[in-house]
Amino acid sequence: MDTILETRNLTKVYRADGVATPALRGVNLAVAAGEFVSVMGPSGCGKSTLLYLAGLLATPTDGTVIVAGTDAGSLSDGGRTHLRRAHIGFVFQRFNLLPTLSAEDNVALALRLRGTAVADRPRDMLRAVGLEEKRRRRPNQLSVGEQQRVAIARALVTQPAVLLADEPTGNLDSTSSEQVMDLVSRLHAESGQAVVLISHNEQVAARADRLVRMRDGQLID
Repeated sequence: MDTILETRNLTKVYRADGVATPALRGVNLAVAAGEFVSVMGPSGCGKSTLLYLAGLLATPTDGTVIVAGTDAGSLSDGGRTHLRRAHIGFVFQRFNLLPTLSAEDNVALALRLRGTAVADRPRDMLRAVGLEEKRRRRPNQLSVGEQQRVAIARALVTQPAVLLADEPTGNLDSTSSEQVMDLVSRLHAESGQAVVLISHNEQVAARADRLVRMRDGQLID
């Protein structure tokens, strides 16, 4: 299958008060279109840094990210934003929903930022995650598991080629965690989108087609 997302020699070094702290050390990772990959490792090993760089939310110190055949390193900031919005969806541990908007409007926002017609797509996506009847509720009127399902709907409503999920069950209890992963697995199977999921939980990571482990800023298998 074609590679939809690739990192080449991806390196990130943080500098503060004259001290250099390496977060990623030459990471090479290729994700095929439609593949489900989990990245596991202990806290502080660089998992989230890898996801943010791969998702073009941050800039590497060295190396490059290639999305859908386009080298992001060759683009302006505006070009990177366009590439990200065209091909990548995000699910974060803390949901990042706007508290003043309804579930439906939070999902619609992803379409508006992309300049895509909204129509009935947010409602259809909320139906897909089992929340159509709660589409008018704001985040504080939903359970944490429901908020994460809204976040997943928002990430997928633009039909991105790649879904990047950073510890999507990290704030959930075991029951909600199982429900969210059932949903991610089902939507992945139905949509054919690639998924890269960051987790420190073996059971969550085991849902993937392929498991990659990290330690000290490097892939170890």
